[in-house]
Amino acid sequence: MGADASRDHLPPQDHLAPRQSAEVLALAVRTSMHDGVRPLSEQTVLDLRRLDSATATDTPTKHLLVQDRPGEVDARLLGYAHVEPSAGPSAEVVVNPEHRRQGVGTALVRRILELWPGARLWAHGDLPAALALAAHLGLDPVRDLWQMSRPLSGEWSDLPDVPLPDGFAVRHFEVGRDEQAWLQVNARSFAAHPEQGRTTAADLAERIAEPWFDPSGFLLIEDRREPTEPHPPRLAAFHWTKVEPAEPGHSTRTSGEVYVLGVDPDYQGMGLGKVATVLGLRHLRARGLDAVTLYVDGDNGAAIATYHRLGFERSAIDVMYAAGT
Repeated sequence: MGADASRDHLPPQDHLAPRQSAEVLALAVRTSMHDGVRPLSEQTVLDLRRLDSATATDTPTKHLLVQDRPGEVDARLLGYAHVEPSAGPSAEVVVNPEHRRQGVGTALVRRILELWPGARLWAHGDLPAALALAAHLGLDPVRDLWQMSRPLSGEWSDLPDVPLPDGFAVRHFEVGRDEQAWLQVNARSFAAHPEQGRTTAADLAERIAEPWFDPSGFLLIEDRREPTEPHPPRLAAFHWTKVEPAEPGHSTRTSGEVYVLGVDPDYQGMGLGKVATVLGLRHLRARGLDAVTLYVDGDNGAAIATYHRLGFERSAIDVMYAAGT
């Protein structure tokens, strides 16, 4: 199918009908299997699962759809864009692998930049098709997010012995008890981060409800040096690990993730970040996992150096593009 004039006027939608959400999620799965890279972020997938329109009104996200026969019941989804106007704004685009090189991605990106001229677009995996599209539209890279990995079994899997400082203790996250304290420390730890620092109670509750959530892998480091009533021990650092359910055809999951790791700024310089990292890696290894991944901004030299010293190496990269830089 060639370029379609109707693509020049793609209307942004505030919500998706349940059927549309299911089609987008199915498209994301097919694209992931084709490219070996997930085209949509976790937050976008969670947004798409909100099939109740009453819940969806709480989010400012916009949706753009490209179909082969717009308006018809049996129309096929060729491409999709998810836009967060309040986050930069930022966007993600996914195109059906069977309909690439037909102007679908170009139409979506041009429409995004028309509606939100300052929008930044994620290219997960920075695949050749994304590079070509960015070059065609004159987009420049403005941010890169590294995926770093290391083994947890076999050669090169040893972990250093990093004891907790005196007066500090580690325990597991308790649902119904620790949400507010964690949200406060997370916000302080990621005050300058464009996504993680904006995590809300609703965001946390969504993830706690996910099938992968395991409180035993959500480790809290507390300062217990001077606890007094009514003041409990203070949360100083945390390491939230993630192990997703096994993929179809696999009996077990072989890789885990350093999902979120943070240190309250008041406790910086005490080595708690390294302690929290190692504690989480030991937990993942005890679960029988062979490898672990994490994500870190490419310009965060200090964090990258720390992870290098712990045996992590860059394994993939996501790149954010923008116009007019």
